[in-house]
Amino acid sequence: MLKMYIYRFISIKTLYLIIFYFSKLIFCKNIDLSDLKNILTRKSSKSWLDNWNTTNSNNPYCHLCCINIVAETIGKHCGSHTLCKYPTNHTGPACKGYIQIGFSKAERDVILDAHNTLRNIVASGLEKRGSLGPQPQAANMRILEWNNELANIAERWAAQCIYSHDICRDLERFPVGQNIAHGNLATNNELSFIKTWYDEVQYFNKSEVEHFKLPSQGNHISSGYTQLIWADTYQIGCARAIFQRLSDAQVNYREHFICNYGPSGNIPNQPVYVIGLPCSACQEGTSCTLDYPSLCGGESINRRDEQIESDEGIKLKEVKKLKKPKIQQIKSGQNLLHAYFMLLFSFTIIYVFY
Repeated sequence: MLKMYIYRFISIKTLYLIIFYFSKLIFCKNIDLSDLKNILTRKSSKSWLDNWNTTNSNNPYCHLCCINIVAETIGKHCGSHTLCKYPTNHTGPACKGYIQIGFSKAERDVILDAHNTLRNIVASGLEKRGSLGPQPQAANMRILEWNNELANIAERWAAQCIYSHDICRDLERFPVGQNIAHGNLATNNELSFIKTWYDEVQYFNKSEVEHFKLPSQGNHISSGYTQLIWADTYQIGCARAIFQRLSDAQVNYREHFICNYGPSGNIPNQPVYVIGLPCSACQEGTSCTLDYPSLCGGESINRRDEQIESDEGIKLKEVKKLKKPKIQQIKSGQNLLHAYFMLLFSFTIIYVFY
């Protein structure tokens, strides 16, 4: 009798162990981090997982790993996003007498119109300046639209009163470029800053339109111009910061003006734009528009992009903590067959000893 109970106990315990093992094989899988897709940059990288426990999990921007366009590296700037490093609206130590003045709807429209007007001039082939002569026409240059998320990032960086580019400002859906300018408040405004960027066209070599090159040391910089007219860029958000600076024993008010562009331009070896007749290489669903007749636009494609980006932006902001990758169900026939025979063996033991 004792022997029968021992056999029964062993067989039942074995059955539980086999069922547990079988369920693990069916529902679980070892995650190979080298094969994971970085859900934030859409590149092969496990950097966001490495960064998981070292950043503020309640701030989704702390898990964004920015792409270094110049160095062509991925995931080098994790946890350094501007909205992660500066999670509140507090100003930086360099800001003295800081004045926060956001842009009104009318001012945003002026900034947009200035950008699109200048892009339209280039796309039309009307820009006659350049280091080697006039700029060629553009076949695929898109209309810019305002993006509040890009503007919020620019505003947070502007509030630090530091005249340099921030390290990481990308969105989940694309890398983000940036133009910055500053000057005395009494003699400058947003339009003069935009014109300063655009006037760099005089240093731009038109032979680099199809293969962008970073300016070599000692040469004039034209990256403000090329980012402003980069054809694939179609989103923009800008901000300004006004603060005091002591100069020659006098207190002057200065303005920092920052514009973020998405997707980023100034990518080495990529075309600034496609050379050709205006709108001859527009994306599907776009065409020349009445307001800017040499730029690609259209309600269908613009509204679709806007909806996609709006949805993704909402999801990003609503997430309180990024979810770790779901464990996927395996499809290995060998493991399933092994589990099946083990389960069959356990039932056989129970049948024999019962």
